Amino acid sequence: MISDIDCMRLAMPSGRQDPQRNPGLKRKAWLAVFLGSTLFWVVVALLVWKFWG
Repeated sequence: MISDIDCMRLAMPSGRQDPQRNPGLKRKAWLAVFLGSTLFWVVVALLVWKFWG
């Protein structure tokens, strides 16, 4: 079993390491957020139009 101390070591490495971030991944993540939000509001607008239109 992994002890609490081992979990802390895995979660927080002792060395000074900056995380490696891929700018393409960040752009894809934001695109997914915006597309998901757009899809949600389109569905809401269609439901409003159907029930109250």
